[in-house]
Amino acid sequence: MREHVLRSALKSAIVALTALLVLAATAVAQQAPSTSAEHEAKAGPVVRSFGAKDGYRTEVTSETKGTLGREDRRQVSLLAAQVFQHVDQARRALDADDTTRARKEVDQGREATKAIRAMLPRTTVRTKTTAPDGKVIYDDERQVQEERIPLFEGMLHARTFAPIQAAQRDASRVAGVQVVESETISTTVTADLGFVEAQLDRAAKALDNKKTADAANALRLAQTRGVDFQYNKQDTPLAEARDAIWLAKRALEENNTIQAQANLQLARQRLEVYRQVLPEGKRQDVNQMMAEVGQLEGKLRQETSQPASHAERTRQGNVVTRWWDQLNGWFKRLD
Repeated sequence: MREHVLRSALKSAIVALTALLVLAATAVAQQAPSTSAEHEAKAGPVVRSFGAKDGYRTEVTSETKGTLGREDRRQVSLLAAQVFQHVDQARRALDADDTTRARKEVDQGREATKAIRAMLPRTTVRTKTTAPDGKVIYDDERQVQEERIPLFEGMLHARTFAPIQAAQRDASRVAGVQVVESETISTTVTADLGFVEAQLDRAAKALDNKKTADAANALRLAQTRGVDFQYNKQDTPLAEARDAIWLAKRALEENNTIQAQANLQLARQRLEVYRQVLPEGKRQDVNQMMAEVGQLEGKLRQETSQPASHAERTRQGNVVTRWWDQLNGWFKRLD
């Protein structure tokens, strides 16, 4: 099996599907020793100089106040997870035309980011440039904080990141589970606090101005560009089948039956490959799912002449969701 290292790109993290966040591994920061910020805070100001002795000189002075211990890092990670849950719930509220609830969720997300900011150390950075005659020609001072918040490293239940999958249209971005007799996926997830904050502010302003479309777009950006994923995984038929099932569900939600059929067909093919590696006595559930997937494929092909009703499409989506949950039940978390 080939090992993939997928690029990390600013993408946003949600934790939810109203399920309990599963912290099956320690936060990235918990596993590391004291950071440079902690050392600098204890050592006092750090001064760096650039330029020739008798020429133009630039001096950068930084001083960090506050430290972030292991328990504080854990709190920050959990609060960041809550931010993304509020983002997800706000999007759901807008989908339901409930702007009042959407605004409440946005405000809760903003409060969580403020709590994170209050806990993070602050570094004052002063940059001063002098000319050869000693005259100061540039002087700037500002406060900065860490923008990259580690959520988790290691194992997370796949369902935790389902909303991210939906927002990013990439169902392969699942972390932290082990397929029974098959695969391991290890993941690091890092939130971009500043970017998510900005999108929450945009959403709040848009809701104040009754611009729900703008608010929805800001929340979508928070999901799709507010988190970095870095992970290694080994492909397996079961993982690929699960991903295809999720994409089929999304296609049905958009009434795209052609895409749904393509993903269902792929899911059925990968399930067949997975079935072959199982002992004979453990194939019954896979056989049953393959048969059900094939039946839905057939119904979708018939819709070219008679499209399904809204109620029928909802039922189909529920069936596919059940399959997705069942597939996740064939995974076990790493100890």
